Amino acid sequence: MKKKQLLGAALALIVLGNSCKNDDYRNVGPENDGKVSFTSSIGNGISTRVSGNNWDANDAIGVFMKQGAGLASPLATNKKYTTSGNGNFTGQGAEIINYPETGAVDFIAYYPYSATLSGTNLPIDVTTQTNPAAIDVLYANNATGLTKASPTANLSFSHKLAKIELTVKGGTGVPNVNGLQVVYNGINTTATMDLATGTVTGAANAKNVTAKATAGTGSQLVEAIVIPGSYAAKEVIFTLASGTFKWAIPANTSFEAGKKYTYDIQLSTGSTGNEVAVTGAGTITDWTTVPGGSFNVDGDGGTDPGPDPGTGTEQTLFLETFGTAPASKDFPKSRIAEFLDFSEKGVKYSDQDPANYVDIRATSTMDPHVWIPANRTTGFKIEGINTTGATKLKLSYDITANGGGASVKVIKVRANGQELTVPAGSIATSNTYVAVNIDAGIPTGNSLTLEFSTTNTENTVGYRIDNIKLVGTK
Repeated sequence: MKKKQLLGAALALIVLGNSCKNDDYRNVGPENDGKVSFTSSIGNGISTRVSGNNWDANDAIGVFMKQGAGLASPLATNKKYTTSGNGNFTGQGAEIINYPETGAVDFIAYYPYSATLSGTNLPIDVTTQTNPAAIDVLYANNATGLTKASPTANLSFSHKLAKIELTVKGGTGVPNVNGLQVVYNGINTTATMDLATGTVTGAANAKNVTAKATAGTGSQLVEAIVIPGSYAAKEVIFTLASGTFKWAIPANTSFEAGKKYTYDIQLSTGSTGNEVAVTGAGTITDWTTVPGGSFNVDGDGGTDPGPDPGTGTEQTLFLETFGTAPASKDFPKSRIAEFLDFSEKGVKYSDQDPANYVDIRATSTMDPHVWIPANRTTGFKIEGINTTGATKLKLSYDITANGGGASVKVIKVRANGQELTVPAGSIATSNTYVAVNIDAGIPTGNSLTLEFSTTNTENTVGYRIDNIKLVGTK
């Protein structure tokens, strides 16, 4: 999931709906006087969301400004505020909200923004899971009692749906899980959230829902955003070219709003047929930690308790986005030693070889990233990443190239001098990012050095790298 002017004295009752976008019931004062802007947080994390722990550029929220209880007579209705990706939200043109000249106001906000919202009930639909961030419903009603003299309002969002995350690997008789498809059978796909209260009700329209699967090193990461409720005995189908594996979710299982449930899963074959070994693990910080539990599941969906789940919380230890400044005549590119807009300030960035350097660049369609020129043996290094107390380190980054079909393995990655296994993959379309996930072989310790490099013979097109992220369990 990548995006201020009400002044005046007289208020009039307005009717909610798509047409409620003009604030002409009050006199608008001087431009830039009293504009409302927002910072944001989700749970206990700052500027985080389901998508990689960051808001994406152009993510949009809907905002209501009100006085008194409920949303029967808001002062501003469903205004669209967007972020560049840093968690700060602003409006444009007719979407801008201004504080009233006198009196305190409250704000209610939700994500994802709906331009066709009718009334104060937000429709929810989780049928399509190809982009979980786009259906991760968030809600904030904490910004209250604010006036024209108040500082920038902070919106503290909470997740209103639940997330299930599976890490699936092959076991005995299953050499790999390439091409895995995972389907949740007969789960509710629609509901409604009351924007006045943040309450989600009316779960309905049971369907078979295909989760999103992303290839990792020897595994598949499977994500699904689901409507809170009971999932007892719901069937999960794992399909490979070699066969089908079934798991019946245990009795008394409910998935709650704001919680992410993670399971490590191993698919195996044996004398009794296909088997699924399921072991719970931790969750990321912007969701409540709920270990998934442990079960051995045969091909018919029967269960047998397995070992106790591991504990801990998966946390973001490092996230470098290289800023959000657009390309301009003042910033078409920058040497890495001269760049000032790194997201992470407590580490050291350097060229692998100053004579054959990389750039920090931005284009008209791409925010700042590392540019690795073609036909050059070069790379860059990040030193001093704090991994104190963390285990199960996982690295991810976005990569693209100036040519379609380019292999992601051309860029080598090292951690503390040890080369990591970059999973096979290619960039289908020139200058369109794909994600790379490395979840094995990253050493633990108090300080970590990451290196990204290539050679002049392997890199024939030029590569771009962005959104370097390291997570670990504490």
